[in-house]
Amino acid sequence: MRKVTRTGRRSARRETLSLDEALIALFIGGMNANDHVAPDEAARAHHLIWSTRRFRRKSGETVGRLIEEMRSFVEKSDARVVVTRGAKAIPPRLRSSAFAVLVDLLLADGKLEGKERRFLRELGSDLKLKPETVQQILDVVVVKNQL
Repeated sequence: MRKVTRTGRRSARRETLSLDEALIALFIGGMNANDHVAPDEAARAHHLIWSTRRFRRKSGETVGRLIEEMRSFVEKSDARVVVTRGAKAIPPRLRSSAFAVLVDLLLADGKLEGKERRFLRELGSDLKLKPETVQQILDVVVVKNQL
């Protein structure tokens, strides 16, 4: 659904996201958390998308279209709202896994900047993860990325 803004421009507006859209929107939101996308993050995002079972079964054209659609949606909308909607679209059984994948993505360049940490805290809350679960996932993924 599209709506016209006060400036007369059309902006993308979605009330709900599919699971695939939500995951891609979270990837894009996470990579943009610190206002720039490190080359390592972009490469890791590509790897994570194609190593995730649900995307491996789709054509490259389909996934590419989905990525472009979600990138445009995030750019034209309030990124925080998109991430919140994305988190709501993740079923409870997949929330900790989605969070772990996002942590892994943001650690692609070997560090978590302040804005990235804030993004992850907010995402953990949006996903309704317990703070101790968020910390456990962070601890494990940090160790994993030290190799």
